[in-house]
Amino acid sequence: MSVFDPADARHQHALELLRTREIGWLGTNGRNGYPHAVPVWFLWHDDAILTFSQPHAAKARNLAEDSRAMFQLETADDGEDWLLLQGVVEFSEEPTEAWMDRVGEPYLAKYRAGLDALGWSLPRMTGDFSLALIFRPNRLILG
Repeated sequence: MSVFDPADARHQHALELLRTREIGWLGTNGRNGYPHAVPVWFLWHDDAILTFSQPHAAKARNLAEDSRAMFQLETADDGEDWLLLQGVVEFSEEPTEAWMDRVGEPYLAKYRAGLDALGWSLPRMTGDFSLALIFRPNRLILG
C-alpha cells in the first residue's frame, strides 16, 4: 500500500519531487549506534526508491544488520519544503546491470550529465555500484 494519497495536493507535490530531484539522503542505523546518512542518486520506481550501492559501502553493511532506513530530499531555500520517508530496504537479487534493462532509459535521462561529469561510463557505474537497493516507504512526513 502506498503512503501517498493521490487526492492530496501535498502528496502529489512530494511525488513530483521524487521524480525530479537528483540527490536524496539515505539514512541507516550505523553499527556504532549513530545515524549514518549519505547522498544518493535514485529513481522513484513502482512506489519505491531504487538506488545503487557499492556492495561493501557502509550503508550496505548497515542495512544488512538493520533494514530500517529513512530517505530525505533536500529542502527549498526557505527550509519549508521537505520530504522524509521512513521504511525498509531490500537487497535486490538482481545486480544493477540487470536493473538497467528496465530502468536504464529514465536513469540515464536523470543522471547522464552526472556520469559524464565524473568521466564514468554506464558499465563502470553498474560494475562499481553493483548492489541494487529498494527502499519501500511505510511512513511519509512532509514539512
